[in-house]
Amino acid sequence: MVNFSIFNELSLPLEEYTAQENFGIFFELLRQLKDKDLNQIRMSSEFKNYDILKNVSFGEFIGKQEIDFKHRLLDFINNQVIEIDSPIIKNNDTNVLNVLNETEYLYNNDATNGLACCDIWNTIAISFNSDSQWNKDKIGITKKVIGENSNITEDIVQIKHASKASHLPLHQSFFSELEQEIKQNITRGNLWDKKDDFFPQVIVFCPEIEEQIKTIDKTVFDCAISILRDVESKQKKITHFNHSPESQSVTQDPSLRQHRMFTIDGEQEFIGNHVKSLPNHYRIYFLEKESKVYIGYIGKHLPL
Repeated sequence: MVNFSIFNELSLPLEEYTAQENFGIFFELLRQLKDKDLNQIRMSSEFKNYDILKNVSFGEFIGKQEIDFKHRLLDFINNQVIEIDSPIIKNNDTNVLNVLNETEYLYNNDATNGLACCDIWNTIAISFNSDSQWNKDKIGITKKVIGENSNITEDIVQIKHASKASHLPLHQSFFSELEQEIKQNITRGNLWDKKDDFFPQVIVFCPEIEEQIKTIDKTVFDCAISILRDVESKQKKITHFNHSPESQSVTQDPSLRQHRMFTIDGEQEFIGNHVKSLPNHYRIYFLEKESKVYIGYIGKHLPL
């Protein structure tokens, strides 16, 4: 989970006769997002680079507006309404780039990195209420994952979405979890001692994790915790993240299997499934057992 929303640029351009009304609805939505601790919105480009109307740039659009509305638009692009950040994917967001290298996201058969990132980061997409297709609290997009054996699995994922303030109460569980995560402030220093407080229901850490987290890079750690908190809060299943089992050549090799044996309830068990959505090609090795998800290893890919 991240503390920013993502702008759905597919909701532009606007119609000229409803543009000012749409901006008013959009600004109120952003104001209420700030009240819910989502203080930043990420965009593919600086907002002033978008066409606001068909073939009408932001500069051309704002030049034709009345003074009061013009001031509101200038406040917006100068971060007075909400902090705007671009591009959506930063150079250090290697976990997102890794997922997009192996996953194709489509909306109406067109590629959409913005909505894709909402699924990867488990955050909310924000649109102008410019068309009936955006006047809803969820958007379905196609997700195609390329497996290690070049097998493609296809699914429809539902993206949390809002184009007006009345959509936000429908995502209350998401905002409650965001508030809880901000308060918890999970770090490498406090995770092990407070693991049962941070993860009381679903996630169980194998004893081997205690030493691993001491040397994990902070960026990798934060990403792993974000994934595990999404699973713990039941926002997502761990299998919703980009993952795969080990190959037959690994599972049938005793020496390679030994690297994947972890302690569960005092017994050694083989864990081969691993999430691949971490920076620097790091992995989370996990085992689903009854109602729990056991985490055996967080680190670089185990020996092959």
